Amino acid sequence: MWKARRRPTLQTRGFATVEVLVAVAIVVLIGTISVLALGRSDRASLQNDVAEIALLLQQARLRAAETGQPVFVEYSETDRVVRTEFTAHELDRAVASPTESTRISIRPSGENEGLNLVLVAGAHERSVELDWLTGQIRLSQ
Repeated sequence: MWKARRRPTLQTRGFATVEVLVAVAIVVLIGTISVLALGRSDRASLQNDVAEIALLLQQARLRAAETGQPVFVEYSETDRVVRTEFTAHELDRAVASPTESTRISIRPSGENEGLNLVLVAGAHERSVELDWLTGQIRLSQ
């Protein structure tokens, strides 16, 4: 019933070259997938922040037109926040901005001092521009 164990011979010790190659291929495949997923998350974070800031600026413009009073929009480089008197948006941790801190007022007519906020995430860059005369919001690709 019991079988005697045989001692390993030289042929059964260690890993075969094929086994090592398969393990290396699996590690490379997992690394590639994770790098691609990280790039997508940077792009998604950037896209989300651009959309949120554009919405915040549009709301500020509408509030100024409704109330007849100027609305102040402020970007803080140190806090990484775009805020108005009624709302604020903090940039995602993956998103940075080389734009200096600034404060503008949006008048009821839509006129303002103009704003060009550049956002960067990894190798991706987008900007949100507020036209100084018309108050139109433009997003760059």
